[in-house]
Amino acid sequence: MPDQSRLVGILFHPRVPEAQTLAKNLAQVLHQHGYRTWAASAWNEEPATGLMPGTQAVVSVGGDGTILRAARAVVPYSTPIIGIRFGRLGFIAEVPPETALQRVPALLEGEGHTEVRAMLVATLARTKLDPSLGEKHHPLLAGGSGFHALNEVVVGRGAPGRPINVQVAIDGQLLTTYRADGVTVATATGSTGYALSAGGPVLLPTSERYVLTPVAPHATLGNAMVLEPDSVVELTVYSDHGASFSVDGQVDVLMEDGETVTVRRSPYSARFLRSGKGDHFYANLIHRLRFGESAG
Repeated sequence: MPDQSRLVGILFHPRVPEAQTLAKNLAQVLHQHGYRTWAASAWNEEPATGLMPGTQAVVSVGGDGTILRAARAVVPYSTPIIGIRFGRLGFIAEVPPETALQRVPALLEGEGHTEVRAMLVATLARTKLDPSLGEKHHPLLAGGSGFHALNEVVVGRGAPGRPINVQVAIDGQLLTTYRADGVTVATATGSTGYALSAGGPVLLPTSERYVLTPVAPHATLGNAMVLEPDSVVELTVYSDHGASFSVDGQVDVLMEDGETVTVRRSPYSARFLRSGKGDHFYANLIHRLRFGESAG
């Protein structure tokens, strides 16, 4: 029986009733195993982050989208995450809900293995400091630690049908200026998401490399590039009709003409407690891409 001081967090998808029900049942089972628990909506990342100190592990109850939120919420604690799969795609979430009440306590008590995945961090250099800009002055943009991403950072157009110019520099060296719908910088985890739909390669999820991929480029270099883990990417936007950058498709920040987003590897990693074999990725890849659907 685990020590009574051990604490487990449960983050659930607030719009999936079954996820909320399982979260309640899981808390009861964990109490029977001697754990204390807290539970919160995965969509409220800031309150969840405040609950992380002293938390031994976090259980994400939802789809891969819920796990993306959980991975950001545990920064900077690198708290291990157990993913319960309510979504049908399930590239990250592993445990099916029908076995969760048995598998989660077993994983917490040492069964399975830990899988570590690299994250990115994006910072935005503001060119204007007008308080009326509201959300554009998010505290993480004003001298904070930046936005951490498990999947990708995307700089994209602000108006439908209007491409933007994105100047890309890698390690201080100018690569090119894309005229495109956008540019995505994806981790190995995110290589099976938006980056793949834009023509990028698939990387083994535990790889520390990441991928730079233009989205619908016009008359310019259209190939994706695989970058080394210590690479630093600067994305400068030139547009008269707006642009924004997105973190994991869940956090969006407006950008002004001439502003630069800097993307590098995060000093933090996402750690997952897994029950399956570590070599299952390629065996399931095509099946999931062919038959899966995105989920939150």
